[in-house]
Amino acid sequence: MFRYLFLLILPFLVIACTEQVKLDVSGVGETMPQSPTAITWDGKNLIVGKEGLIAFIDNIDTATAGSIYNYEGHYFFDRYPITITSRDNPAYITGLAWQKTVGSTGYIWVADSANKRILKVTPQGDILKKLPLGKIYPEDMTFDGEYLWIADSKREKIFKITPEDGSVIAEYLSPIKLPTAIAWDGKYLIIAGIIDPLNPSSSTDNVRIIRLDTVTGKVIEEIPNSRYLSSPAGMVWIDGKLWISDRNSGYIVRISDWGSPIVDEKTYKLAEVPSTIKKVEIKEKQKADKDVEEAKRAAEEAKKAAEEAKRAAEAAKKAFELQQKK
Repeated sequence: MFRYLFLLILPFLVIACTEQVKLDVSGVGETMPQSPTAITWDGKNLIVGKEGLIAFIDNIDTATAGSIYNYEGHYFFDRYPITITSRDNPAYITGLAWQKTVGSTGYIWVADSANKRILKVTPQGDILKKLPLGKIYPEDMTFDGEYLWIADSKREKIFKITPEDGSVIAEYLSPIKLPTAIAWDGKYLIIAGIIDPLNPSSSTDNVRIIRLDTVTGKVIEEIPNSRYLSSPAGMVWIDGKLWISDRNSGYIVRISDWGSPIVDEKTYKLAEVPSTIKKVEIKEKQKADKDVEEAKRAAEEAKKAAEEAKRAAEAAKKAFELQQKK
């Protein structure tokens, strides 16, 4: 009897133990503050950020959430953390996104909410580009291979911007009242956040995770939340799994990104904003073409003037030679 009862219970035990795993990245000493507010993935390392620090961790061994054992996993620092500094307000990192280039190289896009800007940074910590965000408040950020996506918790919107100059390409109303984490799964946008910002409780029931079709602007799927996630801060999609940092617990929770299809007829996509980059490029090209034409005309005039000067010099030489013969 007990054997059959155990077999009946076993599937539920397996589901309960493997539903999600968690990784404690708090308490690692002075090099990394507790509760990372941003995470991304470079293909090898989980890159985590908090305040003005960015750390690279690898060899991650996750622990089973809800296990009867107290083991909480471990990891190693791949290299020494890099520091983002600012002449204005001290940097506060709320979003990270990885842009792969050639091979295993790439850049880190950093959302600095304290200075309302986005930075393009090398893995060594060199800042290559600074993009001011104006009225956009970056809560989290992700990269789809061409554009940057920003979750703005204060304006309750999602912004699609170009990494060239930070121009807004499109705007979306956030399906979640307070969007605090965002990720790109290769096709859709995944958004996590707080349902009721006025609710002071840290209940997991106040967290929602959805998948948004950016083409239609509609929510297509609801992803079940983990009971260990009550305040999502940063999120990244890695091989069919969502890694989400939690402000309250200081953990990084890994959950499967499978969800249940939902019917939401509302379209969250607002009118697209025409890119100003092409216009700027056209104007710059027209200006450059005009400058080239003017340069050509100036060169022709200079050439004519030089020829006239040469003829005048030859005439003067002949005149001088005639004068000498006399």
